Amino acid sequence: MELQRIASKDIPYALAQGLNEAAKAARDHVKQELPNIFQNTNAFTRNAVSFTPATKSYQTATIFIKDQQAKYLQFEEYGGTRTPADNSVNPSAKALVVAAPNAKKNASGALPKGYVKSLAQKAMQDLQRAKSAGRKGKAQSILKIQGKNGKSGGFFLYNRQQRSLTRLVSFVNKTSYKPKMGFHQKVEQFLNKNTNHYLSQAIDRILTKGK
Repeated sequence: MELQRIASKDIPYALAQGLNEAAKAARDHVKQELPNIFQNTNAFTRNAVSFTPATKSYQTATIFIKDQQAKYLQFEEYGGTRTPADNSVNPSAKALVVAAPNAKKNASGALPKGYVKSLAQKAMQDLQRAKSAGRKGKAQSILKIQGKNGKSGGFFLYNRQQRSLTRLVSFVNKTSYKPKMGFHQKVEQFLNKNTNHYLSQAIDRILTKGK
């Protein structure tokens, strides 16, 4: 009866526990690797990896990328071409916004929230001031320039004295990605190497407890 109980109840529980420990370790392994793949990753991206646990009756643990993060990380995993239609935040967007080297960036290396909107407002204000002041406008102003002749448009910082334009952001119709995340490969390699260890530990705990 004792062996029957162990086989029917304890072992399935141990297997589920071992699978969950392996899945959790694989998740943590990928999270630790993300800063080595992407520069200045933010907390939202670092927390993209999760897993659904196995149970006694369902002996499968699934490691996955959360839906919101998958909308942009899919291009880092599989490569491909991103278009404005892929903008989950603003589905009606007519262009993709790409940061230029001189754009303001947050600690994660991304454009701060509301940055593009603020540029649009400043561009409108500076345009009105320029119309009123004529040639005696501000020393520096924000300009919105439409793309033409194959060159992308965007927002620029105009230095009136130097008569120079510094690009802040670009408006593009598409941008291409090459696969570099390697999520599936990293998970598979980790599990192939470590799953037996976690399963053995879980089974040993159950058998030791049953003695």
